[in-house]
Amino acid sequence: MRLINRGSKQSPVARQACAAALQEHYERFGDYGITGKSVDYMIRVDGTKLRVEIRNCQHSYIATPMDKPRRLRALASPVMGSRGKP
Repeated sequence: MRLINRGSKQSPVARQACAAALQEHYERFGDYGITGKSVDYMIRVDGTKLRVEIRNCQHSYIATPMDKPRRLRALASPVMGSRGKP
């Protein structure tokens, strides 16, 4: 099982929070987490609370810090066309 830390390009606090969440998630589920499921963790690092989302993929756990708003493009419905009309 690969443990992928997406907080490595951001602040050191995000990197530490993702590492702690990955460790906790691996201790909870081991190598056999349910594929396609995501779990949120609230981690406190240096007095700062940070939300970390861990997604279970087939061969890896991916930790992403939720310290910024999500991009609207990632949340758009696939039914809508490129101009925003159904």
